[in-house]
Amino acid sequence: MRILILITLLQLVGCSSSSTNKDVASPSSGSIEEFSWIENTDFNKTPEIPFNQRQDVFSGEISTTDSLSTESLARVPAPKLQVITGPKDILAAGITYCYKRDFTNGLKIFKDNYKKYKSHPGYWNLLGTCYYLQGETRKALLFYNKSRDLKKNYAPPINNIGVIYQYQGLEQKALAAFKKASEVGSFSMTPMFNLGQLYLKYNLISDAKRIFQRLVNIKSSDVDATNGLATSYLKEGNSQMAVSLYSGLPSSAIEKPNVGITFSLALFNTGRQKDAKLVLASVKNDSLRQYSSYYNSVFQKIGGVK
Repeated sequence: MRILILITLLQLVGCSSSSTNKDVASPSSGSIEEFSWIENTDFNKTPEIPFNQRQDVFSGEISTTDSLSTESLARVPAPKLQVITGPKDILAAGITYCYKRDFTNGLKIFKDNYKKYKSHPGYWNLLGTCYYLQGETRKALLFYNKSRDLKKNYAPPINNIGVIYQYQGLEQKALAAFKKASEVGSFSMTPMFNLGQLYLKYNLISDAKRIFQRLVNIKSSDVDATNGLATSYLKEGNSQMAVSLYSGLPSSAIEKPNVGITFSLALFNTGRQKDAKLVLASVKNDSLRQYSSYYNSVFQKIGGVK
């Protein structure tokens, strides 16, 4: 039994060789325990779920749970993981549990469906994301690369590896990953967004604006893309255009710190100090977290009232 487990582990680690990142885990006692749910019967022939990229759909907005921004980058949108599931896909339930931080039930679904989906790149991408959400980036990289091994130019794991690179400070590698994911996944908006936010961080405003504008044109209700575009105009010095974009957002979006604080600053820059104070006052203080420093600096600038 242990020999079979070790063989499986070696195969999976070998599949990760397509990544140049050195943080991919090697087999260890912990890794062996991770695969203790694989039994001899798993190697029997079992009907598998075929992969059909045309049936893949985006499963909704999940960006609020994968924020990697810091106080010093408060005006830059955080990179997003890309999760794709099919309609009525049992794996969608698994990843939903993981985003709710119920990892026990989430991983149980993945383990229970291993035999059906073991040749499906989407399965390994989702499993990687579940581990990423637990802070286990080494395991996440292992499974993202397994997904890539099954389908080399599958955009989601390429994008997600880029998110990990950016988290680790390897931003040149992150940039390359986001570009690659954008090229091979023509319908993938997530890597485009991540590419835009990285351009914005390094003040490549024209490039950032081009990407965020394209995303807004595709989906005008995309709050994150609108925030990215407005932030681009603000950093460019065009506060009036930023105000115009923010003014079209619903109040529920403006209450979010990453949106409302920057909107307040844009209003102040256009001479609307009273409106700036009102918008800043509407930001939910109990959700500031990494935006506390940014909030306080804008508060001091506009002379806000708590």
